[in-house]
Amino acid sequence: MRLLRILIFATASLLVVVSAFAQDPNVKQFAKDGLSFDYPANWQIADKSSGQMQFLELAQGDVVIRIRTPREWLKTPEKEAHAQKLFQDQYVDEFANQLEQAGMHPKRSIVTTQIGGGDAAGARVRAVLDGQPGGLDSYFRIISYRLVNLSIFTSDRDLVKIAPAWDLIRNSIKIEPAPQPKATPQPSPKGKP
Repeated sequence: MRLLRILIFATASLLVVVSAFAQDPNVKQFAKDGLSFDYPANWQIADKSSGQMQFLELAQGDVVIRIRTPREWLKTPEKEAHAQKLFQDQYVDEFANQLEQAGMHPKRSIVTTQIGGGDAAGARVRAVLDGQPGGLDSYFRIISYRLVNLSIFTSDRDLVKIAPAWDLIRNSIKIEPAPQPKATPQPSPKGKP
């Protein structure tokens, strides 16, 4: 029995040491208000969140990645559709309109990717920016009843360079499940003496 305890303690201690060494010093983790994701340690992160929405902006050089997730739990298909129009469709439309007003001729296409282990629909808007093709890729997915909008602003050339960082961020996004209402205890019927 004593030998079994020693083996269990030794195994547990070894697991703690191995996990401490396994953490990559080049990767940081953001975790706040139910949203979490990993990102490269050499990227700048700004939390621009409000009471209505979590809004994180990550940047390195001319590349900007935005994670926007409304705090509202979307528990009906109507709320999901409204959130998609507001946070995805309108966002992409505004970007394309800015390019058109600047005299550029943006091209749109439908794209897909994975966010947090599931399929995400999106839109790509491309134009020639500062002599380089580039623009916006914007995706959305509902995770744990919250909409996650993930977008990247970059040139096509830089998109290839930062692909590992983009993959790290989009694949590690998690949203904690919606809180479950607590059952209220009912008073027990009192028996008569």
